[in-house]
Amino acid sequence: MKINIIEKGNAGIFGFFEKEAEVEIAPLSPMELKFKKLIPYLTGVAVTFIILLLVLFGGNSDKSTTVSPPSSTETSSVIEKSVEKTSESSSTSSSSTPASSSSTNTTSSSTETSSTSPSQSAVITTENNEEFKALLQTDDSSTITNFIQKYKGQVIEFDGHIADIAHYKNYKTKFDMLIYVGNYLGAEQAPSGPNFKFVNITTVSNAAFNSFNGENISKGQNVHIKAQIGNYNSTQDLVYLSPIEVSPR
Repeated sequence: MKINIIEKGNAGIFGFFEKEAEVEIAPLSPMELKFKKLIPYLTGVAVTFIILLLVLFGGNSDKSTTVSPPSSTETSSVIEKSVEKTSESSSTSSSSTPASSSSTNTTSSSTETSSTSPSQSAVITTENNEEFKALLQTDDSSTITNFIQKYKGQVIEFDGHIADIAHYKNYKTKFDMLIYVGNYLGAEQAPSGPNFKFVNITTVSNAAFNSFNGENISKGQNVHIKAQIGNYNSTQDLVYLSPIEVSPR
């Protein structure tokens, strides 16, 4: 059955004019009775359906957000690759180290060679250079030319003497000096060997002549010479030298 309220009750004022509510009681129709009986079943179906939906969507959500841990095989593979890369880096480093060592050794070797080669940096003397020894004993222009072309700019050292000395142009304190090899034997006796020459020399202020202590340099004076090789004038048969150190002997 169902109850319909026709009119609500009224408590009145101070107990007066009180009125009871009017209701109408009517039995349920057959359709309403069937529907009322189905309500529990429908509720159960709805709850079950909601639970299924939650399970389905919840499972998919877990699958999409869960990251599966790497298997032992994958972990092993990653470790092996890491070890391989480390080994490659180590081998590359070790292979580059010998190369750099080789380069360093080559550089030091070349440095030692250049520093010890008589023809390149050491002072050339008759004791360490057979070509220079032969040069000081010959007047042959081709031999002199070949030597100058090979050793121009290098420093030579030998014993000689002042064969002649003259003023450079019209200067009183500048001189040209002709140098012969060996000891002075007299004006008429010229030893074999090239004609060396100093040009435009100031003996007082030139540090190369400091060992003379300001004394005059004269023709026929025996000297020890250290000088740099310049040009060769084959027409005049003169080898030009730049004095580095000239001392009496």
